[in-house]
Amino acid sequence: MRECMHLLEDSGHGAYLVGGCLRDCLREKTPADWDIATTALPDRMIADIGERVRILPTGKKHGTLTFLGTEISVEVTTMRKDGAYTDHRRPDTVDFTTSLTDDLARRDFTVNAMAYNSREGLIDPFGGRDDLSARVLRCVGDPRLRFEEDALRILRLFRFASALGFTPEAKALAGAKERRDLLCAVSAERVSSELSKLIVGQDALTALRLMVSGGVLEAILPAFGPAIGFDQKSSYHDRTVDEHSFAALAFAPPVHDLRLALLLHDIGKPAVARVDENGRGHYKGHAGVGAKMAAKILRELRYPRKTAVHVEKLIALHQIKIPLDPAVIRQLIGDHGVGFVRDLMQVKRADNRAKSPICAPRREHYEKVGEMVEEIIASGDCLTLAELALKGDDLTAAGVPHGPRTGQILRELLKLVWSDPKQNNRDALFSQLKKIDLPDRQ
Repeated sequence: MRECMHLLEDSGHGAYLVGGCLRDCLREKTPADWDIATTALPDRMIADIGERVRILPTGKKHGTLTFLGTEISVEVTTMRKDGAYTDHRRPDTVDFTTSLTDDLARRDFTVNAMAYNSREGLIDPFGGRDDLSARVLRCVGDPRLRFEEDALRILRLFRFASALGFTPEAKALAGAKERRDLLCAVSAERVSSELSKLIVGQDALTALRLMVSGGVLEAILPAFGPAIGFDQKSSYHDRTVDEHSFAALAFAPPVHDLRLALLLHDIGKPAVARVDENGRGHYKGHAGVGAKMAAKILRELRYPRKTAVHVEKLIALHQIKIPLDPAVIRQLIGDHGVGFVRDLMQVKRADNRAKSPICAPRREHYEKVGEMVEEIIASGDCLTLAELALKGDDLTAAGVPHGPRTGQILRELLKLVWSDPKQNNRDALFSQLKKIDLPDRQ
């Protein structure tokens, strides 16, 4: 990064560290990426520096080039002023400028609208350093206009609130609420990207609550709307569906698929709700219904198929009862895999922690189940057909006709091993063959 700035400055151009990387440096955090603003036009940069550093024309039309260093890449953008945003996402025109203040004025929040170089020090025309110290998110200029220009900034407001643990200024929240209708201009991919970053943030719980109060969460997840403020009318729950979901999410480690599943795990409850004659709420089948709803949401938001399938399955099975029984747990792992069962245990722990105190025994139970899961994994017990001491060829050699029956027998032998791992040896399994009684299939 310093090398890039030196190359630009040595060629007679102004160069400034800007945006999120400067914000993170001031917070004594390591930036995820680096951005430099420069007075040099793209063609001028290529002509002056192109022989000394590899340059990619990643966004040349808008003034952005990528400088490839030995260890990092740096985005270098010509200072600019943006024209009108008629699509509420991108400027119709871009005018290059040599005014650093004009370039900073087009940015979203004051903490992202500072610049620095070693010659001039910190340039902070909008009070970003003070807001950084106060841990406040304030828009550059009128929030309503900032969000009208680019509706994605609404989601960035809440994502930064979660990731940084900062408090959005009241005017910014009001502007986001007023212009949430413009979120329809944001692509599904960008919505999912911002949501994914938000839910793994250090203060996701507060950010999600703010999104609900501003109508923003329902704007991007309409299917979540019925869950907001939904009274569960249950002694097992002292929170509404949305608050329970947010609390469960916050109790889970900041792992994306876990938190996404917990955000949506009870989304099916309003659809299946039934209140009995005593005023108690019942939600039979909500896990399956919620899993289908979540799958639809994730498809619409263009989540990767692997993520969507994993999250849907976690939601579908989050209500299953798992006894403190090694045989049952071995079968669970064998059927679904180590990674899935570990994630399911995290979901069940977080879900139960977010319930009312009456559920304390459940929490204790699933802590013990989780410990047993890890003990079984560490033990090296046979959990899958691949680990079984007998194979299909062994059965064929023993006179079992090759075909579907072979798989059925192996599955029954595996069940025996789940109950008693010591049975996983050839002699013991062969001795069990005559005891297996499978119905003939026509």
